[in-house]
Amino acid sequence: MRITVLVRGVVVLFITGLTFFLASKIMDSSENLNDVKYSQDSKVKKPVCGMETPCPADQFSFRIISGAANVVGPTICFNNKILMSGILNNIGKGLNIAVVNASSGNLLRSDFFDMWTGNVKLLLDFLNLVKPGNIVFLASFDDPATKMTDEARTLFSELGSSLVHNVQFRDNWVFVGAKPIKEKSPFEQIMKNDKAKNKYGNWPEAVDLEGCLPRKLD
Repeated sequence: MRITVLVRGVVVLFITGLTFFLASKIMDSSENLNDVKYSQDSKVKKPVCGMETPCPADQFSFRIISGAANVVGPTICFNNKILMSGILNNIGKGLNIAVVNASSGNLLRSDFFDMWTGNVKLLLDFLNLVKPGNIVFLASFDDPATKMTDEARTLFSELGSSLVHNVQFRDNWVFVGAKPIKEKSPFEQIMKNDKAKNKYGNWPEAVDLEGCLPRKLD
């Protein structure tokens, strides 16, 4: 009798231990699956430019945000890559301009031009380097117009700007142009400096512009 009871006890302990072992394995497997799912989800990257609508595969995406007052600098994002921003430390007050190749999408050059106390000749020299097959992105910060000359406005107009002649002191201006261009660019906005309507006291609200550009075929 004692042997029978002992055997039954051993069997119960064995079954109980086996049950706990299998349960722990199932729990571990479940946690591992959750970890894998979480890992996979975390690898799904949101577009860097933060665009609302993705562009077709044969087009370039872009998003330009002008500066806010004289505090927050502008951002130029192209083809899901930030070209100019405060984080990259390559922006400044005035006009921030990036030039890319319309076929490859490669950044050719970028710079910023102080339009309050700077030398406008630096801007003219930069714009004169724009070649056929180039796309030009512009975002203003603080003041885009004090040093602006008729020659500079003409060069922007030749790149497709239809609003450059209206850009004045502390307006917010964003623009996408190209060379050559047959018609005026559809990608351009100005937020006028109006103390009665300004969001930031002496500065208007920032301008946020996004869109898709056809890739130039060689």
